[in-house]
Amino acid sequence: MRPWNPIPCFSGNSLRRHVPFSLSTQKTAHQHSSRYAPRYAASAGFTLLEVCAVSSCVLLLLVVGLSRLWDANRNSGRNPLQCQQNLKQIGVALSEFTADHGDRYPWEVPGVEGGSRESLAGGQAVPHFRSLTNNIRNARVFLCPMDPVRHRGGTLATLDDASISYFINSSATTGRKNQILAGDRTVSPTEDTTTGELEVHGQSKLYWSLPLPEEAGHSIVATGERTGNLLFNSGSLMETTTPQLQRIIRSFGNSTNRFILP
Repeated sequence: MRPWNPIPCFSGNSLRRHVPFSLSTQKTAHQHSSRYAPRYAASAGFTLLEVCAVSSCVLLLLVVGLSRLWDANRNSGRNPLQCQQNLKQIGVALSEFTADHGDRYPWEVPGVEGGSRESLAGGQAVPHFRSLTNNIRNARVFLCPMDPVRHRGGTLATLDDASISYFINSSATTGRKNQILAGDRTVSPTEDTTTGELEVHGQSKLYWSLPLPEEAGHSIVATGERTGNLLFNSGSLMETTTPQLQRIIRSFGNSTNRFILP
């Protein structure tokens, strides 16, 4: 017969001490997780104020970016060097015209011979430029990109004063050297632009004006001083400030030059 071994009896406290994970432990862990769960969930998203602030910043950046893109596209075609190139091309066309018409410019040649002499009394520039259409094939040559108030998109057939950015000196001849032949139409006896016929002599006061008050026009970048281009019958081109322009005008002496401004 086997000996009887009594089963040891444990008290409640000793049972909780020896069991590694009791129901009370589970209950305590659940209470802790329940206590902090709402706090974690509340901090996981954005508040309405944060969303509005981020949206405002994105919208502001978008507006600034589009504004700069619009300015870049607007100014991409406004190259002052292109104005000079166009004026030089007009000078070449005038030189070719004189070679075909006995050293005479269009305003010295009658209309039946392809000139514009009969149009001098009208005070318009377009008839004299239209005489060059056999040598100039594109109406854009008569436009300066820095002159925003001139009409664009025209053709040689529809050429008029409103689509021309340059004046001509109808007193110029091939016999006098270093005489002003043409230039930017922004030359003016006042601070504002003018049109029509302008009689200029050595005592005349001329300025380079702006195409529009809000437009920069030709200017020196460092100083902002206004400038303009002059084409001489020698074929040379010069960008001048207003003081330089006035010194050139003084060299006219008593002779009168008729500038026709479109």
